[in-house]
Amino acid sequence: MARKPDPNRKTELALAAFAALRERGVVGMTMSEIALALGMKRPALYYYFKDLGELFDAVLTAVLADQQAYVLQRLQPDDHPIDALAAWMRATLAFYEADPQLIGLLLQFWAVGRPDAARDVLDRARDLVEPIRQFAVALLEDAVRDGRVRPCAPEPMLDLCVAVVDGCLVERISRGVDPHATLELFIAQVLLPLKSPVI
Repeated sequence: MARKPDPNRKTELALAAFAALRERGVVGMTMSEIALALGMKRPALYYYFKDLGELFDAVLTAVLADQQAYVLQRLQPDDHPIDALAAWMRATLAFYEADPQLIGLLLQFWAVGRPDAARDVLDRARDLVEPIRQFAVALLEDAVRDGRVRPCAPEPMLDLCVAVVDGCLVERISRGVDPHATLELFIAQVLLPLKSPVI
């Protein structure tokens, strides 16, 4: 039975390959050129990734894990659930603003590596973030029950927050819009009014 690739080495290689793609461009890049850029033989790269699609999957998984770690470091365990949700939105935006080219490069790499697997890629991304989403929904449900948050539908509210962040990121890329005004307006006029006054 063949030995499985070391997952840490696989992630390391995926991120190094993504760095090479940043430098040289995504379109037209082949596995042979990536192996050359990494200073390794093509069979060694194929040991870890069978094709560009599998390499893209590893990059996407690593980026989403980095995003989650970045965001979680900026949340305070004793924050009010609404304040935590606002902090999550701001931190998610900040993660991508720290690397303004990241989303565009991921989209280009997706188009090259997984052009016919849109549903699969979206499902994998959703599966990676779903546990955190469910945790946040549960926090909001508890806060509505105990009166810290005014009555609302926690699951659609969280989905709305995700949609606002995603929309802000897309608008920044597509139209060059500063997303902060939109995000802060949403937080001030939609999220913060959900906080129940202290009794």
